[in-house]
Amino acid sequence: MVSVLSLCSRRSKPKNEITEEEAVSFLKKTPFHQYLSSESIEQFARCFLQVERSSSGSRIELNNQRIYIVAEGEVDLSTTYPDGDAKVEATGYLCRKREGDVINLKCTKENARKKATGSSAHKINDLIEEIIVTACGKTETTLLCADMNEVDSFTSRHPELSAVVDSIISTQIEDKLLQIPFLHPVPPGKVSVLAAMCRYEAFDSNQTVFEHDDTADKLYLILNGVAQVIAREAPKSRGLHAISSRKQIFSEQTVALQRSLECSSTRQTLLKSSDIVIAELTSGDYFGETALVLNMDRTCKVRTTEKCLVLTVDKVDFKNFLTICPIQDMMKNVIKQRLLSKLSSLGIPFLSGFTEEVLTSLTDSVEIMEVPEDHIIFSEGDVGDKFYIVVHGCVEVTANTETGGDDDEEDGSSSEAGNESSLGTLGPGQYFGEMSLVNAENNLRTATVTSTQKSILLSIEKERFHELFGSNSQILAEFELRVLKNRAQLCHVLKHTLGLTSFRDFLEKEHAGENIDFWLAATTFATEFSQLSEKERHAKSKQIFVTFCAEYADRQINLPHNLMHELDNRIHKNDKISSDIFNAAVSEIYKLMEKDNFNRYKTSREFKEYFGRLGIL
Repeated sequence: MVSVLSLCSRRSKPKNEITEEEAVSFLKKTPFHQYLSSESIEQFARCFLQVERSSSGSRIELNNQRIYIVAEGEVDLSTTYPDGDAKVEATGYLCRKREGDVINLKCTKENARKKATGSSAHKINDLIEEIIVTACGKTETTLLCADMNEVDSFTSRHPELSAVVDSIISTQIEDKLLQIPFLHPVPPGKVSVLAAMCRYEAFDSNQTVFEHDDTADKLYLILNGVAQVIAREAPKSRGLHAISSRKQIFSEQTVALQRSLECSSTRQTLLKSSDIVIAELTSGDYFGETALVLNMDRTCKVRTTEKCLVLTVDKVDFKNFLTICPIQDMMKNVIKQRLLSKLSSLGIPFLSGFTEEVLTSLTDSVEIMEVPEDHIIFSEGDVGDKFYIVVHGCVEVTANTETGGDDDEEDGSSSEAGNESSLGTLGPGQYFGEMSLVNAENNLRTATVTSTQKSILLSIEKERFHELFGSNSQILAEFELRVLKNRAQLCHVLKHTLGLTSFRDFLEKEHAGENIDFWLAATTFATEFSQLSEKERHAKSKQIFVTFCAEYADRQINLPHNLMHELDNRIHKNDKISSDIFNAAVSEIYKLMEKDNFNRYKTSREFKEYFGRLGIL
C-alpha cells in the first residue's frame, strides 16, 4: 500500500514540505482532532506544512522552538544519567512515540533549568541535554513540524481553542506530574525525563477510557475536561452472619476501596441512575496509578462526561524510567497509606478510630499481596503468623468438619456434614486470620482460605505488629478489643485505661468497687516491686492488706478465711516481702469479677458507651 507521504514525494513540492490536505489527515490522528472543527483543523494544518524525515536508526535533532508530531514511523526516546562521576546509559529506551504522538522538549528542558539552583544546576542541565531522540521502525520516520510563533498566532485567532492547544504544546508537564504524591521527592531533572515520556490522549464526551477488568497498563492525568470513576457493585459475601457474628460489610465499602485503588480523589460518592459514580475528576486529577505498581486488572470503569484531554504514562515505559529513578517502594507506601486511611474511615474493625500517626507507622509493616485465582493463602493446621484484609477480589473459607472450624479463628462457623465444607466468602473490607495477632502463643489455623478470583490483600506479620506496638500497651489493648469485639474477655478490658474506668464505674453501681480497686492496687504493687526499697515494700503491702483484706477492713474483699490468714502472717511476721505476695488473692478476686460481674457488664450501658467511644459498636 502506498502511503500519503509517498505520493507526496512524487510531486514537485520540496521534500521537506507537505500539502494542507496531507497535514489535515495526520492531525486527525492526534489529540487535537477531538477539539477542532473541520474549518479550524484546516487552519491549524497550515502551521504544520514542514516535515523532517529520518531513516531508521538515525538520531533526530529537535529544535526547541518547534512542536513535532509523529506522522509516519516511530521515535524512541532514551537518556543517560549520572552514576557517580560517570554517565551510564539507561538500559533500553525510555519510551516509544508512535503515529499521532506529540513531541515537545522545549518545556521539559526549560522547566528543569528554571528549577535547578546552585551546584545542582550543571548536573541537571547535563541530564536533560541527554534526552536522545532516535528514528526507528521498518519505514522512514516523518515528523510534522510547526513553529511555536505560528501556533501562537493560530490560538490568538481562535481563543476558544487556546486552553487545549496550550495544554498540549506548552504545558509545564513537570508541575502536573508533581501533583502525584509518590513523585514529590523525584529530582527535577528526572521528572523532566518522565515528562518527555508522557503521551497526550483525547477522549470524546461519554467515551469509556477503560472498563472493569481491563488490563491496567497506564497512569492518567487530566489536563482538560471531566471524567467519572464508576464502580461495579460487588457480589455479596456468603455466610457472613455466621462467620464470627460479624455484620454484613455493605457495598459502599467495596466501592470506596475500589476508589482507593484507582484514584486519589476524596470527593463524596455520587449515585446516578444505575451507576455507582465513585468520583468526578477534573483538571489536575489523576487516576490509575496503581497499575504502575501492581499486576492487577481495573477495579472500576472510567467514562468521560465531556471532552477530555489527558496525559498518560505507559506501564512498560514507566518500568524503564525506574531504571534511573527507583521509587517503587515509595509508590507502594503511598498506595498502602491511602488504603489504610480508607479502611480506617470506613470503620473496618481492625483499623477504625486509629489516628493518622498510627496508620502511618503501620505503612512500612503492612505488605500488599497479589494472589492469583485458586491460590491457597493458608491451610487448616498451619501456624498462624499473619493477619489479612481483603482489598480487592474474594476469598473462600473452608474447614474440615472432623477437626472443627472454631468460631474464634479464621472466621469459622458450624458447617454441614462432610469432610470439608465452605464456611462462606469474604470480600473487600473484610478480614481473616486476626487471632494470630492477639493470641499470646502461636495458634494453628482452624480453616483454609483460598482466593476465588485474582485478589489484592493487605497483610501484617505477627512479629512485625508486636515490634511496632509492643512498647505501647494501650494500642495493643485497643487492637485486641477491635478484633474481638463481643468476644472480648475481662482481661482485655482491664488492659485498656478507658475499659478499666468503665468497668470500675459499673462495679460501683453493683456495690463491688472494692474488688477492682484491690486488683489494681495489688497488680500495681507487683509491677513496681523492683523499684521499691524493703521499707517501702512493707509499708505498701500493709496498706493494701489493711484496706482490703483484714477482717475489719473498711473495703473488705471476699477472700477465703485461710487465704486471708496466710496473707496476714506473710505481711506481719516475715522479714521480707516478695513480689508474688498478693498473687493468690488477685487470682481469687479476678475469678469472682469474671464470674459474677463481667457478663452483666457486657450488657450494660457502661459497656455500650465504652465500645461506642472506641468506635467498635
